[in-house]
Amino acid sequence: MTPIDRSGPRCLDDLSPEEVVKACELNYIDYWRSATAASDGEWSEVGGILRCVTGLHQEIFNVVLCCRLSKESAPTCIDRAIAEFRSRKIPMIWHVGRTTTPEDLGSYLEERGFPHDYDLIAMAADLSGPLEPVRVPGDVSVRKCATTNDRNDWIDCLTRSWDSPGEVGEWMRANPFFSERRHPSFERFSDRVMYIGLLNGIPSGAVMLLTSRGVAGLQCVGTVASAQKKGVGEAMVRTALLDASAKGHRFVVVLSTTEGVPLYRKTGFKEFGKLPEHSLYFDRLRQ
Repeated sequence: MTPIDRSGPRCLDDLSPEEVVKACELNYIDYWRSATAASDGEWSEVGGILRCVTGLHQEIFNVVLCCRLSKESAPTCIDRAIAEFRSRKIPMIWHVGRTTTPEDLGSYLEERGFPHDYDLIAMAADLSGPLEPVRVPGDVSVRKCATTNDRNDWIDCLTRSWDSPGEVGEWMRANPFFSERRHPSFERFSDRVMYIGLLNGIPSGAVMLLTSRGVAGLQCVGTVASAQKKGVGEAMVRTALLDASAKGHRFVVVLSTTEGVPLYRKTGFKEFGKLPEHSLYFDRLRQ
């Protein structure tokens, strides 16, 4: 594994739209690389298929991140991987992005009964100019995780916002990557800061700012249902952008859900492309 490269592109204008999409992908891949380096999750590249498998029963925690296959080997490798995933009976997501070959890999999945059912939106915010100060309602505030209690609040907010099963929170609490402290098992590949958004003093949202390969990106973004559209998400994102700018970053990337796009647009992000996803619900014995 390659140590984190802190000499990445300095300005968003240095990158083409395709390169921005790849930067979003790579930040997401390094997020999973770091999370699995500090846990008992499975990080592997078998037969040209790079994946992270936690075994948790929520599809976003079992991910095929990218593939490097030839057209000749793709059918056999995909069939072998699907058979293995099916035997585990856990839900998974298969990303088909700019780092994947062949480019039409999604069609192989569709032929095998796994339609393209979602897109993540690759977005980036330019930090080269002056940033707006964080102006939020008086009942909203943001703090960085500094204690174990902060970490537990952060995990609780994130898992509630993602409607995750209880085992997800247990896995995160046992994983040093989601600790309030730095940890040598992952800091070779990335560095991260975790933010908690509060509404009336009650922890209500979570964001992570993760830096890898010299690029800063947002990961693990969520606001609990009762605090949505009340300024919590915007306050967390703007705080993370100001911190990234203070550290010398000239832009920040994010892979957004379609539901999250309005928030990111509001905080200065622009869209650069899409990352198709195919959900594989093997826990439902989907054939």
